[in-house]
Amino acid sequence: MFDTLEFFTKRPGIFDGADTAALWADPHVARQMLALHLEPGHGIASRPHAEIAEMAGWIADDLDLRGKRLTDLGCGPGLYAAHFAAAGADVTGLDLSEIALDHARRVACPVGTFRCANYLDDPLPGTDVATLIYGDVCALSPAQRGRLFAKVRGALAPGGTFVLDAFPPAQFETREEDSEVALRLMDGFWAAGDYVGLRRTYLYPEHSTALDRYLIVEPHRQRQVDTWLQYLSPEALTQALEAAGFRSEPARDAVSGQPWAGGGRPFALVAHA
Repeated sequence: MFDTLEFFTKRPGIFDGADTAALWADPHVARQMLALHLEPGHGIASRPHAEIAEMAGWIADDLDLRGKRLTDLGCGPGLYAAHFAAAGADVTGLDLSEIALDHARRVACPVGTFRCANYLDDPLPGTDVATLIYGDVCALSPAQRGRLFAKVRGALAPGGTFVLDAFPPAQFETREEDSEVALRLMDGFWAAGDYVGLRRTYLYPEHSTALDRYLIVEPHRQRQVDTWLQYLSPEALTQALEAAGFRSEPARDAVSGQPWAGGGRPFALVAHA
């Protein structure tokens, strides 16, 4: 146990061991995440549902999705996919959580096609539009982003479009380094039975990056989950997209689709292949 705690309390190098799939490996956590997605009024796992409808609305209007193939990367329970399908898109959703995908198939968007896949590693379907929504791009390391952008560029039809949103550096300024230890940390989020949860937050100001490291100790097992978040400027994200062969429009407010006013509001980029 000493070795585990010693490792937990040592600051890692930035993006050391970054694994976006780790959070979804436990079925209990996946069910908890689904419940958060489906709660209409808060934005812990996804946007409030009214904001989802507003964002999906401007994407559908601006891109005229009628008859287009759309691939929703990290689609979760299909909340955005449902709006895209209603606008006439032929939707395919990719996600790591079968529990979320079951909801997408049965409830949110029965007309869509949903597949359990890791979009970083698994093949992407040919598509006219790709979406990566609610800051998923911020959870990736720069190397992962570059790899994903190249894959999306290769999957898009000529003239295709990639829409993604991100959290800006102004949000990083509100973060603090701290730690927490609690019985059933986060009100039972991490396991159905008793456990002790530890959280340590590390900040990397030179990279506008935060790591929330969790250690979950149950009576018969223990596990660590690292969640990275790099807060990105429109300029940095545009540069990364251009390196993969995209041409980006000016940043928009992610929810309204209007020109981005700066500050801490999430922004979206519409990038053309």
